[in-house]
Amino acid sequence: MKRPIEISFCLAVFVVVESASAAAPRVPKQYEMPFVAKTREEALAWQARARARLLELVARQVPRLSTQEVPIDPKLGPPQDKGAYTLHTITFQGNNKEGKRWPGLLAIPKGNGPFPAMLAIHGHGGSAEAVFDPKNLYHGLADRFARGGYVVLAPSFTTHHKYAANVLWDLFRCVDILASRPDVDKDRIGVGGLSMGGEWTMWIAASDPRLKVAVVSGWMCTTEGVFSVPNCACWELPGLVGLMDVCEVHLAIAPRPVLFESAEFDGCFPIRFTREGFQRIRAGYKVFGAEEAVAQDIWPAGHEWHGAMAYPTVDKVLGGHAAKP
Repeated sequence: MKRPIEISFCLAVFVVVESASAAAPRVPKQYEMPFVAKTREEALAWQARARARLLELVARQVPRLSTQEVPIDPKLGPPQDKGAYTLHTITFQGNNKEGKRWPGLLAIPKGNGPFPAMLAIHGHGGSAEAVFDPKNLYHGLADRFARGGYVVLAPSFTTHHKYAANVLWDLFRCVDILASRPDVDKDRIGVGGLSMGGEWTMWIAASDPRLKVAVVSGWMCTTEGVFSVPNCACWELPGLVGLMDVCEVHLAIAPRPVLFESAEFDGCFPIRFTREGFQRIRAGYKVFGAEEAVAQDIWPAGHEWHGAMAYPTVDKVLGGHAAKP
């Protein structure tokens, strides 16, 4: 299913599509750090090592700068009345010394806080404005959370990076912005995103325990599945492919709740492999003693956000009331 606004993950203009079978690297025969834990203690030990290794791989590409060295310095634009909430443009200093600032949108519910909060992340070719728009493949996900009483931060990472994970330190800064606001309950922050936004959701939820729930839409798949069709090579952070099956990265989120949206006709992530990935993740969550904290929403559609299970899942964890369409 093709829609405007966003170039889908698998059709990104940065991909040189030849023969998928000829161009795609092989799935590793053996991983450096596969999830093989049999007890909760072993699972937690694996998780600590895996998270540290994932952060190390990102730091090799982009060093993380402290917020003391490079302050986040969020700046809000004039308020716009959106009925149930007030919308501001926002810019903040990224993880760099060149003064590069990221733009975005910040929605603040009317009424008395503190409120739950959501980090809403776009994908390839998307923007903060796109995730608020009900007429595209995001189906207004940010607007629905905002109308339902959530503070919502939607950054615009409009510069394409060689590796998607290179944005991780800026995603940490997004969580910092939310957690530092007096109108946000810092113990009730979640994240959700579609396509590369789903990949970014995986990365930040796996890395930052401050996020209490995650919705990974249009991304979760096995490594074999991602390589089975032409996909943007930006997911192939050096060292990641050989570290573990990419679906197992989500086990760094456990035991926190995570929902996967896997559209049945998503051409980027074939349903056969997303089903397989989910079964492996669910088995891992079981070892953590949290099998009921992970779920998969499968529905007959293409590469897009659904929300049917996502909004109730987030509401249950964070105590909000996401609005109807």
